[in-house]
Amino acid sequence: MDKIKTEIYLSTGEFAKLCGVNKRTLFHYDDIGLLKPAFTDEKGYRSYSHRQLDVFLLINGLKELKFPLKDVREYMDSRTTRHMIDMANRELPHIQREIEKLQDIRRMLEETIVMAEEGLAAEKGTFRLERHEAQRLIRSGPIAEGDPSAGYLEWTNEFRQFDRLTQSDAASFIGTMMAVEDLLNAKEPIVYFFVKTKSKRKGLSTFVKPKGMYAVGYHHGSYERLDDTYSDMLAWLERQKLSTGEFSYEEYLIDDVAVKDEEEYVTKIMIEIENE
Repeated sequence: MDKIKTEIYLSTGEFAKLCGVNKRTLFHYDDIGLLKPAFTDEKGYRSYSHRQLDVFLLINGLKELKFPLKDVREYMDSRTTRHMIDMANRELPHIQREIEKLQDIRRMLEETIVMAEEGLAAEKGTFRLERHEAQRLIRSGPIAEGDPSAGYLEWTNEFRQFDRLTQSDAASFIGTMMAVEDLLNAKEPIVYFFVKTKSKRKGLSTFVKPKGMYAVGYHHGSYERLDDTYSDMLAWLERQKLSTGEFSYEEYLIDDVAVKDEEEYVTKIMIEIENE
């Protein structure tokens, strides 16, 4: 009893509040032998030492790491300093992977907001010139469009393989690029997938989008009518007496991830202008 007088004890309710949980959680931990009260009086009232807060936080941390309660209890029953160090070293790589996943998700959501807001503000049928800085891209091999019905499965597989390849190095969603010459000559274009990147990893097929002037316009609606917007942009460039460069780039600001109706799609088109 002398120890009880010199130790600070908290009721179940007080300790639950300190831990930020419901009292039922502490009752359950007691029942399964995971966290027993420091003291239970003759009437059955549980009391917890304030020193047990660290133990509770450890249990909670292990749960956050997806440890089953059975494994948490086994660790708590056999914990030693060496066991703790080994467990921490084992879990750190998993935690780092989770951090990287969350960072990727955050980047994706931030870019989604920027692109969607640009799409909502995009004016239909208006074109302008913009000066762009050089941009390092990861670029796929050439994808021949061909017959859409015959090539759809192959095209989709190429897209998914490129997406998986570039996930850890990409800094943007996937876009497409094609030779302006094919557009001018009304040829079936050779298409490339691209993503923006800052990665210097070896083995990536990279391409630098040149610094310079670009004609920028927005296509509203189905991809099947993209040719109409290209025709309007090329006619506008001709009236401006501007010569086109090598490639045109497409970014999909609003697509079926955001809207159900393809008539609400917004595609950004950037046509390279030849340096004079």
